[in-house]
Amino acid sequence: MHPFLFRSLTLRLITMLLLLGGLSACAVQTNSRGKLVYGVDTAALFGTEIGQFPLQDGGEGTLRREGKNFSVKLSGNQRVVPLNNVDSARIARTENVGARTVVVIETQRRNCDYRYTVLAIQGSDVLSWDVGNCRDRPAVLVQDDRAALTLDFPKGAGIERFVYTQDGRMRRGDVKSVAGMNPRAKPFADESLYPSGYHDSLRQYGVYPPPAAPARPKPGRSPKAPRPGKSAPAAPPDSAPATAVAAPASGNGRMVPPPVQRMPGSDTPAAAASPPPRGGASRVPAKLDLPDEEITSTRIDLRD
Repeated sequence: MHPFLFRSLTLRLITMLLLLGGLSACAVQTNSRGKLVYGVDTAALFGTEIGQFPLQDGGEGTLRREGKNFSVKLSGNQRVVPLNNVDSARIARTENVGARTVVVIETQRRNCDYRYTVLAIQGSDVLSWDVGNCRDRPAVLVQDDRAALTLDFPKGAGIERFVYTQDGRMRRGDVKSVAGMNPRAKPFADESLYPSGYHDSLRQYGVYPPPAAPARPKPGRSPKAPRPGKSAPAAPPDSAPATAVAAPASGNGRMVPPPVQRMPGSDTPAAAASPPPRGGASRVPAKLDLPDEEITSTRIDLRD
């Protein structure tokens, strides 16, 4: 083959590859004035893929890095969700809440060890929030009916709670106490954003939070043994030992039920005396009250 013809075919092939790569890696972003900015998605061409997460519609999201720039791209869309002013990032949790896929991305920034970007994705419609106290990982739990997701951060002796609901809203409020959570625990949550002791509670009891421990009897003087020839004094007719599981009352054979133990901060009886329930473990916080304060989301429309 003639050298000139060979070089010509090679240049054409390289040009076609670059053109295809450019078309598949084009990106559209919105600038600070709300206008669309078109360009080449260099992260898709030269960047590093950090992680992926599934979407409810069967698609896939990808967290990428190119130099110091991080972004999220959804399959089927030629637009990206940038993560601004981020030194590092990882996909911490992905959950389906209602019709949206909720992705919690853990980021590190200058003078901020833990900051979280929460994305709620439905098709090409993306809602975004930025939460965190820069010191702690949140404990993230999902309601059993998948109608809400909570992100709990320690705040002094209490909890700062963010609640995402299936209607696409994020609310914030302070909670004095949450069953099963210790605000002063270090770490407060593990890398998968489960609260401290979550997996141990599931292994031991099958539920979270763990059942309340039975009340210990108060220390006191033990009753004196009756002298020989004297019988012990009879108990009042309607009384029963505090530690008895069920004891017959004197005279009529009536069974006296044991005192009901209740979970701290809740009106539901504890399951300490009953075996763990069969089926899936509960991931519901003991009590979910929706806070009044709503945090406005940043809406990112990825439609072409």
